[in-house]
Amino acid sequence: MSFLVRKINKAKWYQIDIMQSDEVSADAITNCLKTTKNTLSVWHIETEEDLEKAVLAIVANQDHLDTIDVVILDEPSLTNYHLNIVASPGETPVASLIQAHRDIAELSFSKLGYVKEHIVQRIRSHKLKRYTVSSLKKILTSAINEGLLKKEDLTESIRQKI
Repeated sequence: MSFLVRKINKAKWYQIDIMQSDEVSADAITNCLKTTKNTLSVWHIETEEDLEKAVLAIVANQDHLDTIDVVILDEPSLTNYHLNIVASPGETPVASLIQAHRDIAELSFSKLGYVKEHIVQRIRSHKLKRYTVSSLKKILTSAINEGLLKKEDLTESIRQKI
């Protein structure tokens, strides 16, 4: 089984009680599902135990170190929606993870709606994970110690925090 990981803003998804309602706030859609060239950027992992690899790829490319929320998407379920998932080089200073990037491509408004529905299902299934600044520091420090990442490849703001 394979999964895709996307950083989202949990507060935006809970502006409306999505545990009880199928409605989702417009802020969740416009902020968390912002597309570029009709694609949505995600990170591929084989198992949920690999989640920290995707988190590392995401956080190592950020400008600042802040608590993040990520949703674990079920890749086979997304392909059942006839969504086009394509490998594309990711933007991360972690060289070994660049090829783990995927784009959900050729999105239209209705196809983005399928992504929204899937995210709601995954949140309801407790597949939304929060990473605090403290836990992100540990992930980054471990990656540096293991030689997966060079501290100088991080922004100055993040380097000062770890």
